[in-house]
Amino acid sequence: MTLMDKESARAHFRQRRAALDAAARKAAADGLADNVLAALPELEVAPGSTVAAYLSVGSELSTAQLLPALVRAGYDVVVPICEPDYQLSWARWYEGVPLARSPRAWVDEPVGERFDHAIMSRVPLILAPGLAIDAAGNRLGQGGGYYDRFLGSLAAAPNRPLTVGAVYRHELVPAGSFESTDLDIPLDGAVTDEALTWFGNQASGRTV
Repeated sequence: MTLMDKESARAHFRQRRAALDAAARKAAADGLADNVLAALPELEVAPGSTVAAYLSVGSELSTAQLLPALVRAGYDVVVPICEPDYQLSWARWYEGVPLARSPRAWVDEPVGERFDHAIMSRVPLILAPGLAIDAAGNRLGQGGGYYDRFLGSLAAAPNRPLTVGAVYRHELVPAGSFESTDLDIPLDGAVTDEALTWFGNQASGRTV
């Protein structure tokens, strides 16, 4: 794959997602849930911990199986809320939580108490959505900028959570497949329906 600018890459990966049928999407969602749940003990993310995930929409790699599986396994789950100035807050997700359409993005969000950035001090793992991730950990987002700013804000945190992007297996691509800039904060890893892969320093000693 040759280097694509971000807009061309977004169009490419959106087109490939649109071509996936319902069976393929369901299988990928099942695999995502299995791989995340299997990895948590080795990552020393114990039940009772809070995991930051995302409430999938459209053709995103679905968390419809993952989120309830995390709750049943004893984890607290928080998902993002789009706030003004492209900032994120967080709200608890549980089965049956009331949802409302965000006024700022094409996503549904839980109705209820919102938590600011400080909640990340007790979150050991963040599962972030993306359109693609390359082997250097660069994440291609939808272009809204919410996660770019959020991940950037974590870069200097003393106890920064592990950051793992969730993508379909064909969206984990070689380094240099799409444009990245100095403002893009590399992820620690990527999880697909096939495996959990670590990048850079996180790859050392990781066998998940």
